Amino acid sequence: MDDKKDFVLVTVSGPDQPGITAAFSKILVDNRVEVVDIEQASLQDFLGLSFLLDTGGAKQSKDGVLKDLLFEASRLGLTLNFRLFSEKEVKARNSKNLFILTYFGDTRALAEISNVLAEENANIEMISNLTRHCAMCVELTIDVHEVKNLSRLKSRVIAKSHELNIDLALQKMEAYRKNKRLVFFDMDSTLIDMEMIDEMAKRAGVFKEVSRITEKAMRGDIDFEESLVQRVALLKGLKVEELERIRNDMKLSEGAEDLVDALKRLGFKLGLVSGGFDYFSDYLREKLGLDFSYANRLEIKNGALTGKVSGKIVDNTYKARIVNMVSGEQGILLDQTVAIGDGANDVLMLGQAGLGIAYNAKERLERAANMSLGRARLKNILYILGISEEEMGSWSVCDSP
Repeated sequence: MDDKKDFVLVTVSGPDQPGITAAFSKILVDNRVEVVDIEQASLQDFLGLSFLLDTGGAKQSKDGVLKDLLFEASRLGLTLNFRLFSEKEVKARNSKNLFILTYFGDTRALAEISNVLAEENANIEMISNLTRHCAMCVELTIDVHEVKNLSRLKSRVIAKSHELNIDLALQKMEAYRKNKRLVFFDMDSTLIDMEMIDEMAKRAGVFKEVSRITEKAMRGDIDFEESLVQRVALLKGLKVEELERIRNDMKLSEGAEDLVDALKRLGFKLGLVSGGFDYFSDYLREKLGLDFSYANRLEIKNGALTGKVSGKIVDNTYKARIVNMVSGEQGILLDQTVAIGDGANDVLMLGQAGLGIAYNAKERLERAANMSLGRARLKNILYILGISEEEMGSWSVCDSP
């Protein structure tokens, strides 16, 4: 077996300045040395540069190449180290399964999350700060090749994010991770900071009865369609005038309008897929300039609710079908879709989308989601989508509560 060590990992560090990469690259070109892999980062004007080199076809000996590199590093005031590998070792190290873990937190968050990763045998390949003026949004590239249970890893880091009260996302590294184009919002307790059916129940004098059923449905303890039928039946006789008053008092979630404006400006298609009611979702679609809305249709006769729902009920399964249907109509791949919701009725929708975001959500929903997002922190979605601070304007995560 050939264990000839023709591959060299060269690491260079020291004060950054223009021309460093060019200087080392020229030596490699002159010696016909191929760069197999390369990575460079600069933190506070301190450079870290790594080359993985194949010296098998070099014009001079490997020792000669290294001597030239060491001389150039000395001339530039840099430190250079190297390590030798065989082709077999390089191939073994390239058998990676990479994920991106993004969190919004401080040094304690880094310490505790990295400890969980170590315990689950996930190796951190790279750490990047996505914000320029604060260290609140940090992205870890992790190799999970040696992780025995990826679901357990995901559960543990999300649980840790709740313990630390921070937002966290875990996504597979793939081409469409930062190429999303279509966003589906749930409405109640997601895009708006209200449960509309509870507001209606208050006006109808049946709040306790309705809220009890709503809570069971959100936990997934009762079938959504059955719960909706039961709750709407309790609202029989509620006047349209009352619905209009509720609609006029609708309260958007903190950051929702800015998030929608930013996404629209960047060309995203946006819409609502709600287990609530079209009387409110259609109004919200017009108000925010969304592209579509799907919700349950209240039956209204003689200016009042009949206690029935017309047409297909927008439940868990139907929400997922809508994601498929709209993405197909728009000619957008599912990998390029985002779904954001808060309850059990959103599980399949989040699982269907390329990126599922659980907003202030129950544990069951988070098992289907890629991201756990706390209340009033919708703006953090922009970083997960790969949108820069320049593209956000002055609206950055550094201003988060």
